[in-house]
Amino acid sequence: GRLRALCPWAHLLSETLILSCVIGSDDCGGLLKNYSGWISYYKGQKTDCVWTIQMKPGHRVVLQVLPLNLTCGKEYVEVQDGQAGPNNFLKVCGGVTFVYQASSNVMTVKYSRKSHHPASSFNLYFYGIPSQCDQ
Repeated sequence: GRLRALCPWAHLLSETLILSCVIGSDDCGGLLKNYSGWISYYKGQKTDCVWTIQMKPGHRVVLQVLPLNLTCGKEYVEVQDGQAGPNNFLKVCGGVTFVYQASSNVMTVKYSRKSHHPASSFNLYFYGIPSQCDQ
């Protein structure tokens, strides 16, 4: 309908099965400015990784958290609306697919694990939608 015409990305995840064969990343955090992309698990020694996703003004960040199977109590993914800070709206270690939309063009994702625990795999998909898609 009209929303689909205005915001084709809004329907991408509901109509497309996204498969990933990502095997881990050497990047522990950073600033991501692409219109869409993946955050995959970090396979190095660091125990805290923070990624800041920043879209162009007039866009909002949408994050799809694919099913997680992290070891609760030893590792988790945290999602913050906006820049890194004390307030979060998601801290999760397992479950089904979730989709979160930021209230602005910035979202922060943090992966943390205990130093003695090996990193589990995870994949997160992010993309931008125009702010005019707000309902």
